[in-house]
Amino acid sequence: VTPTVTALRRRAADVVEAELLRLDNRLPQLDSAHRDEVANTVRRVVDKLLHAPTVRVKQLASAPGGDSYAEALRELFELDQHAVDAVAGSEIGAIALDLDQTE
Repeated sequence: VTPTVTALRRRAADVVEAELLRLDNRLPQLDSAHRDEVANTVRRVVDKLLHAPTVRVKQLASAPGGDSYAEALRELFELDQHAVDAVAGSEIGAIALDLDQTE
């Protein structure tokens, strides 16, 4: 379920960035201090909305049939299976790299 949660968080970050770009285009006169405050606020809201469900889905995933929770996340948030697989592949690569460096 971890790759699915990571893909969900990446998708959320992409949505935030797209909306901030839209804000920049709609309000080009917005000074950088205000823009930064808006950006930080939007990111905090998204993080808070995702926190409890992602923690809970990780807990539920350890139960029998837990894979269905990852599948539900993919369906509900229209996550591309290729994106989830790419995250899983990069996590496996990072673990292998860590193991190589500790030997």
